[in-house]
Amino acid sequence: MSAKDVLLEQFTACYDESDWFVSLKAVLDGVTAEQADQSPAATGNSIRETVNHLIFWNERWLQRYRGELNEPQDVDNDTTFRSELKSWDATLERLYAVMDEWRDTLGAMPDDKLETQVNAQYTVPWRSPLAQQNIHNAYHIGQILLLRKLQGTWDPAKGVS
Repeated sequence: MSAKDVLLEQFTACYDESDWFVSLKAVLDGVTAEQADQSPAATGNSIRETVNHLIFWNERWLQRYRGELNEPQDVDNDTTFRSELKSWDATLERLYAVMDEWRDTLGAMPDDKLETQVNAQYTVPWRSPLAQQNIHNAYHIGQILLLRKLQGTWDPAKGVS
């Protein structure tokens, strides 16, 4: 199995094929706008805020891959949890559009591209941030699942009792 195949398999497991853990699509299935906006505590992020954060970083790396963003641009990570999108449905549509584009991009990516450096600023090979992105997505999927369990809105029949 090539590095690309591994990354694509990991991405798919995180995005929409639940196996050992619940995928992003499964964990968000049935979440209402009210549930998405509930915060566990004054310092915790809501489901919507976590989804905004996932959109921001997955989109940011797509922009780098397409050559649209070459400079690191300082980012206050706290701002990545906010969005101009007001509708929960629009937020989910944007998330799924970004994730679908990533899967298509990974599937079409030449194997040797994974060994080329990201750009002059980020001199690591592409395989590194893509692997980290999969881990980052899985981490936040777990947070969303925990929030749903705390809300009492998680159906254990979907996985993870």
